Amino acid sequence: MIDMTKGGAGWKKGFLFIICLASLVASTCSYLGYYHFNLYESEKRSMRSVERDFEKLQGTLQKAVSWYPSPEFYLELGRLRLLRAMGEIEFGQPEESEFYLNQASEALKRAVYLRPVDYAAFWELSKAYFLMNYPLPIYADKGRQLCWEAIKRAPHDEFLVSNALVVFFEQWLLLSEEEKTNIEQKIKDMEVGNPGFLERFKRKWRIGHGEETEFTLRLKELGF
Repeated sequence: MIDMTKGGAGWKKGFLFIICLASLVASTCSYLGYYHFNLYESEKRSMRSVERDFEKLQGTLQKAVSWYPSPEFYLELGRLRLLRAMGEIEFGQPEESEFYLNQASEALKRAVYLRPVDYAAFWELSKAYFLMNYPLPIYADKGRQLCWEAIKRAPHDEFLVSNALVVFFEQWLLLSEEEKTNIEQKIKDMEVGNPGFLERFKRKWRIGHGEETEFTLRLKELGF
């Protein structure tokens, strides 16, 4: 008679070997990903300027992503490319920023795909759309939609909400009546959950913009 137990035992050993091997490969990839990410963090702390050190920083991050495609790594890659784009807009050649903005969008969309519950990638992606074709607000509507997506995921985060509201008030003339209604409701909700929010937001606006006349009129339009 053929002993079937030997075949069964061999199959089990083979299966366990494959599981262990897969676990080892995954652990190694994770380790190498975080190794390069930590190396990037170290390089970033010692960088002189984004323009000067961009290629080196991006290269290290891309190695991290290639080993371990973490949404955290893609988010940071998107942020780095955004900084590079803003450098071109402020100090270089604005037309060159489009290349970096498109690259930033690719990385941030990947971060959104991998971790759709995280508000940070939506918030950073909104910045990319606001900066496209700067200073023309061609993609401002898309940028604001992404701001709201971020707020949906962190509705009580005062830092996020106040910064998004700054953007909305800056783009007041572009807003629809529906958007203004949503802003009014959001301020009311924040005031309930974070008493004193409106006064803190007013102070934030004064510090960043100085001018209050138009801002006050816009608040009055919302009933505040």
